[in-house]
Amino acid sequence: MKKLIAAAFLILSASVASADATWCQLSFYSPGDLMLPWARSDVYGLRVDLPYGNNKGKLVGVDFGVVGVLSEGMTGLQVTGFNLSDLASVKGVQLGAIANRDRDFHGVQFSGILNWNEDESAGVQIGTVNYGGEFTGLQFGGVSWMAGAFTGVTFDGALTTRNNFTGWSLAGFNYGLKDVSGAQMGCVNVAAETSTGLQLGLINFAKHHDGLQLGLVNINSSGFLPCFVGINFNFSR
Repeated sequence: MKKLIAAAFLILSASVASADATWCQLSFYSPGDLMLPWARSDVYGLRVDLPYGNNKGKLVGVDFGVVGVLSEGMTGLQVTGFNLSDLASVKGVQLGAIANRDRDFHGVQFSGILNWNEDESAGVQIGTVNYGGEFTGLQFGGVSWMAGAFTGVTFDGALTTRNNFTGWSLAGFNYGLKDVSGAQMGCVNVAAETSTGLQLGLINFAKHHDGLQLGLVNINSSGFLPCFVGINFNFSR
């Protein structure tokens, strides 16, 4: 039985090696010559970056180290100080003490300082600063800036969405450049174009709001008055 298992392992290892892949990769410095194995292969298993690893292939498995760079993305778990996959997609769990930067991300992402997803991200995102294209899911941040649409729930010190926002936002400052649908709750809530739902805060501003505003000052050009203390509303739709 042991001989059969050993033979199967050798056959499988040979097939993986022929496909420019490896089970384990140890990087002391790359680019350069201090990478084991030397070829920049796809990794199916474990990669360790001590302190810097730059792999032109992809990773399916676990990545540990100080700085991890992946050109073709990752599926699995990544725990480093700085994760960089800005030209690739990442799926799984990404924990970066300093920063995570990807083209797009799906899963759970945590960073002590910065999460940067160029295109789209979905899942759970936690970071001091969150920047991205489109986001769908649950977000916790100090300052979050979404260049694309946001769909989900967010808890932020300040949130800016450059495109449509759909969901619920609890933040010190909420700013929606385009359509806002759902609930904005914070000290200052701004919907620069149209909004639907609830604005709850000290100062609420909407160019055209269909719904309810509750706050110290409520500004809505479509309200029963353009500006009113305590409450303002419009239910024309």
